[in-house]
Amino acid sequence: MAQWKRVDWFLFLVLVGILVAPFRPAHRAVRTVGRWLPLVAAEEVLSSENFKLLYSGELEEGRAVLELLEAGLADLQAWLPDFTPKPIVVRLHPTQAALQQALGGSYAPTLGAYYLGKLELLAPQAWQPHLNLDEAIAFYAQQGPVVHELTHLLLDYQVAVSYPVWFSEGMAQYWEERLRGYVWQEGGLAWREAPHSLDQLTDHFSSLPEAIAYQEALSLVSFLYERMGDGGVNQLLTALGRGQTFTVALQAAYGQPLTTFEQDWKAWLMDN
Repeated sequence: MAQWKRVDWFLFLVLVGILVAPFRPAHRAVRTVGRWLPLVAAEEVLSSENFKLLYSGELEEGRAVLELLEAGLADLQAWLPDFTPKPIVVRLHPTQAALQQALGGSYAPTLGAYYLGKLELLAPQAWQPHLNLDEAIAFYAQQGPVVHELTHLLLDYQVAVSYPVWFSEGMAQYWEERLRGYVWQEGGLAWREAPHSLDQLTDHFSSLPEAIAYQEALSLVSFLYERMGDGGVNQLLTALGRGQTFTVALQAAYGQPLTTFEQDWKAWLMDN
């Protein structure tokens, strides 16, 4: 155990040193180191073709989640490029408190997060303790965080530049809805009459009402896919992967200035 603690401390110092670098290179370096930090605390490990799952619950639950991860990744790979290093490290937490501790207390209670190059997920029965294991797994497959967080992961490893939160959260929700049919529907629909501006969503996403901001993010990405198709959005992702700034890449992919993009989105909202 002392040896592992020394490894933890060394990696911590590496992370601190990296943070003096420019933002995106620093993020990539922290992400690389962060992928392996949880291994020192693992109680049990399950491996598959693409994943390494760390868990402390029942073996059957761990195996079921591993299958859901492989299925979710395969579904996403049919539509999105995958540049993630393998194995993808995932930690399955037996309690909400354990998940919050892993995230450093920086998140509100959640089902999961893509954090420092790995996935941190709440276990199915920790989320639905009133269900038996089979029922909890079935519910998790339909409404759980797997596809959502995997989308964040794929996006982060493809894109070489900073991108707004609305784009990341919109992509994650879009593929969650498209592949699993699940949509987080809270906050009502009154916002459609006077949605936040693109500047507000880009610069102040975290300070906006959460449920409404997430709906707006989903609607923006849904609008992009409807207007540009899968090929057009993938071209946008490719441009971002080559280092084009988000604003330049989006304007080029859409073929119009951002002011026109925003006007078109708001007009589209009235009909959808």
